Amino acid sequence: MLFKNLSRLGLLLGLILFVSCSEDDSMEEPGTGTEGNSTAVYITDAPVDEANVEAVFITVSEVKINGKAVEGFNKTTLEISSLIKGNTEFLGELNLEAGSTSDISLMLADTDASGDGPGNYVVTSDGAKQEIAAATEINLTDQVEIVSDMDNEVVLDFDLRKSLKHEGDTYSFVSESQLENNIRAVNEINTGIVTGNVDNTNEANADVVVAYAYKAGTFDEAQSNANSDGIRFSNAVSSAVVSESNGEFEIHFLEEGDYELHFASYSDENQDGKLEFSSLVEANTASSIDLGSFAVEANSEVNLQISFTGLLGL
Repeated sequence: MLFKNLSRLGLLLGLILFVSCSEDDSMEEPGTGTEGNSTAVYITDAPVDEANVEAVFITVSEVKINGKAVEGFNKTTLEISSLIKGNTEFLGELNLEAGSTSDISLMLADTDASGDGPGNYVVTSDGAKQEIAAATEINLTDQVEIVSDMDNEVVLDFDLRKSLKHEGDTYSFVSESQLENNIRAVNEINTGIVTGNVDNTNEANADVVVAYAYKAGTFDEAQSNANSDGIRFSNAVSSAVVSESNGEFEIHFLEEGDYELHFASYSDENQDGKLEFSSLVEANTASSIDLGSFAVEANSEVNLQISFTGLLGL
């Protein structure tokens, strides 16, 4: 009898161990499978160039990638115009599967983080707030490559220089379709930087000079004409102001590829606080780098030493 009971107990223990091992085999190890790849989300900007604009604020209520909301994010009002020269604002993070994103959406709120209005506005030099009417949801057209087993960083480049228009005393965003095209989304690990120094900015004879980066082969002089929203150089990938004091400029978050660089001068001719386009500026470099076609590689910096040689069309 004792032998039979021990046999039955052995069979029972064997069955329990078999079931337990089967369950363990079916479980995924931590950090693999459905957990995906850690992805942080940031926002940056190329600012508006207006003499009477002190700051531009937007209120973001939610960010989604592939239908997933960014975790740990609360409705935030941020000074988007301050996020220049590679500065970013951290929005949150989420886990994504490797491959190209299918959709990225940015939700803007009518009220600020405290629940007061307006949620999106310009602060002018006299301290006044001027509301910017904004679409509730902006669906970006860019797809971002999420790299397996890497700490991915998705950067949303709002680019006010292409997205905010000024008519009379009114500020507004460009049309919804233009805005969705203008806001870039890139993975920081696939991007490089272009920096430069202009040794004779006075040759531009301007209040402001802007450096525009285009994909190589995509620029023509017609780009200096205003589009239907009144925006010039709207197809530029990104841009930066050339410092009047030291001639320096920085263009960040350019995806790996070939680019060309063009300069445009602006002046406030009638002293109304609004800059008017004056002319394209001719330029050359002190090196073998061709401003009409040069390569930007991931995690690298292209440095350009530049001289202005004249104004086009004048």
